[in-house]
Amino acid sequence: MTPSDPPSIAPELSGPDAVLSRHVLGHYPTGVAVITGMEGDEPIGMSMNSFTSVSLHPALVLFCPANSSGTWPRLRAAGQLAINVLSAGQESVSRLFATRDADRFAGFDWTPAANGAPLLLDALGWLECQVQAEYPAGDHSVVIAEIERMGVHGDIAEPLVFFRGAYYAGLNRALEVDEREIT
Repeated sequence: MTPSDPPSIAPELSGPDAVLSRHVLGHYPTGVAVITGMEGDEPIGMSMNSFTSVSLHPALVLFCPANSSGTWPRLRAAGQLAINVLSAGQESVSRLFATRDADRFAGFDWTPAANGAPLLLDALGWLECQVQAEYPAGDHSVVIAEIERMGVHGDIAEPLVFFRGAYYAGLNRALEVDEREIT
């Protein structure tokens, strides 16, 4: 240990309860994605930060929509989805797709994927997926989707990051803020 290292302390654990769970798990930085699909001719979508890779062979991902979501049942029925990994400049997109009863596709461009699901322009990356399974998990569901096609934006390198209850425009910005709080 060097003089600049903080002293070690024994962890104090309690709970779990909803408030403490949100606080502790909020210390795990996540990217932000928008899950999209089509309901007839209408594009639909929702923001999601519980998204991760599951398997490379076959290529599987998972995400966890809330049971209270009004959008997830509509996306589930569509079956064919796109997962749009948001870039650092898309905080407003994440907020819009998290808002209930909003016209989520008004005011910005998107293009249909090969499977018909909307691909949001200026996203950092895109995955076209087919829902494979859904499992109940408390107040959420765990959804497994198989990736059919994917790609990344060639000109955008920074993700939108959600950490400790706030958005950060890229990893560097999140690390700068956290560094100031530590010192």
